[in-house]
Amino acid sequence: MSSKFSSAISFSGVANLFGVLGVIGSLIFVGLELRQSQRIAQAQQQQERIAAFLNLIGSNNEAGVDWQSTVYEANSEASEQLTQAEVVRRNNYHAHLFNYENDYFQYNQGLMTEAVWDAKLQALFFFYNQCDMRVLIDFRMRWFPSGFNEIINTLPDSCSED
Repeated sequence: MSSKFSSAISFSGVANLFGVLGVIGSLIFVGLELRQSQRIAQAQQQQERIAAFLNLIGSNNEAGVDWQSTVYEANSEASEQLTQAEVVRRNNYHAHLFNYENDYFQYNQGLMTEAVWDAKLQALFFFYNQCDMRVLIDFRMRWFPSGFNEIINTLPDSCSED
């Protein structure tokens, strides 16, 4: 009888161990899900901020106002010295920079695949090497996250004269 009792206790102990491991596994899973949900929520907030800036830049395009001149330089007269095509091009360049900054955030949060990120870097390289627009990205870099600035600083520079 004692061996039956001992194996029942042994089985009970193993069952309890599996139960405890199951609870721990469930808690870890819930914790990971909460962490992922938080990252997704932060990414959504970032996306909404970017959308607000894109709407503002779009409004400036419609009004023929250069976003750089009026927002950063507080110089509406400088905006008036640009042609409509220059205003739109500069505003669109800023819009792309907002998108690339958002892409960097999404990638950093693990919400973008390597393949998509690589394609984004190729496009960023293209925009970075629009030499006549370099002043805009150089100006904006002071507000980019440091990791994004590091990426920009590693891009091959077709504009510098060596």
